[in-house]
Amino acid sequence: MRKIEFQFDEEEVSKYVNQIQKLFPQYEVNVNNANDFQVMHEEMDNCFKCNGLSFCNNTNPGFCTKYVNNEFILTECKYKKELRVQNNKNSLIKTLYLPKNILDAKLEDFDTDCDSRKKIYQQLVNFINEYGQNKQKGLYLYGTFSIGKTYTLACIANELAKNNIKSLLIYFPDLVSDLKNALGTPRFEELINMLKSIDVLMLDDLGSENMTPWLRDEIIGPIFNYRVLEEKPIFISSNISPSEITNHFSIDKSPQSVMKAQRVVSRMNALMGSINMSDSKKYQR
Repeated sequence: MRKIEFQFDEEEVSKYVNQIQKLFPQYEVNVNNANDFQVMHEEMDNCFKCNGLSFCNNTNPGFCTKYVNNEFILTECKYKKELRVQNNKNSLIKTLYLPKNILDAKLEDFDTDCDSRKKIYQQLVNFINEYGQNKQKGLYLYGTFSIGKTYTLACIANELAKNNIKSLLIYFPDLVSDLKNALGTPRFEELINMLKSIDVLMLDDLGSENMTPWLRDEIIGPIFNYRVLEEKPIFISSNISPSEITNHFSIDKSPQSVMKAQRVVSRMNALMGSINMSDSKKYQR
């Protein structure tokens, strides 16, 4: 088979190289790298006009060719980096039985126009600054309906994620139903292990569930006890005040039941401080 040889017009090639050289006077452009510089020029122009990843016209969407230390490399654009950071943040937050848009809650949007919210904000800042250095307590947030307790937990979860702290945010009544349905299956052990081992556990709307001896003694008690021993904090939202929570756990009010309830509450006190959010406005973020 005859070998085909391509003939190039040296004058045209030289003209092409000179054109590229004018675009990049700071670099040495030659016949071997001119095409790469041309690609870089086109991608830089694409990036200048780009309005987001979905509009990217580069060969590798989200990346732009650059010339660094005498070699061409692919670098992340700002949109690709933002997406990566967001995905990484979301991977640090697990949610169960809550709407996905709860992850849109941001601490910078968190209202701090009342005493309780100012305390929450400051305690969260202290929590993050000291996390991993000293034993950290979570918070028991309580108050009436629709004053932003769930939103507050979501803000905290997102702020923890920004600082590479894993959290699990759960709507507690639905968790209880799931645990009952999962009894005797691998799903049950998976849930229990997750509740015990996650860096920061968040239980939303504790007190709305139907409290039973099984739930108190076989689920909540052991989980709280494990997290006390492992110094793993918990954040809880509830409509029940700390002074009434023992009654909630007591169930039948017998001396034995009250004693078991007090044991659970003592674990709660070891894991978290409490803040009354009733001074918040209704539907406040």
